[in-house]
Amino acid sequence: MENVPVLSVYSHQEVEALPSVLLGDLEDAGRRAVPQVLRLATHTNTPLAGLEEIEVSLVDDRSIADVHLRFMDIAGATDVITFDHGEILISVETARRQAREFGHDFQSELMLYIIHGLLHLAGHEDASEKGRATMNELQESVLKQVWSSV
Repeated sequence: MENVPVLSVYSHQEVEALPSVLLGDLEDAGRRAVPQVLRLATHTNTPLAGLEEIEVSLVDDRSIADVHLRFMDIAGATDVITFDHGEILISVETARRQAREFGHDFQSELMLYIIHGLLHLAGHEDASEKGRATMNELQESVLKQVWSSV
């Protein structure tokens, strides 16, 4: 594998400040996840394979809802939006709600969303039930490998 993009995590939300140690842990685990996800790419010419960097932006529901409507013509907040140019937007508020709903740890839920975005950049799609099941399986596998060591 020649090109492994550098992943960086930034908090751009106004709702709550996240501890810098959490941002560092997410960034470290995200950087460990990138080469693993590259190996899971659906083909050799995915967006992830051509990127030099990936920017993960942690935002609030209002911000992600604006992007969701503007770029996908879908109203309302969502958990993750991934752009082929290497930007992954994650709603911290949605992550908190879904972590409670599914009985997950909040930090693990955020990491799961980073991996989910990386899988999209590696060519995986979740529009079908089969694609969703495959992505869920892959993201859980990668999460266990990169997050348990933090």
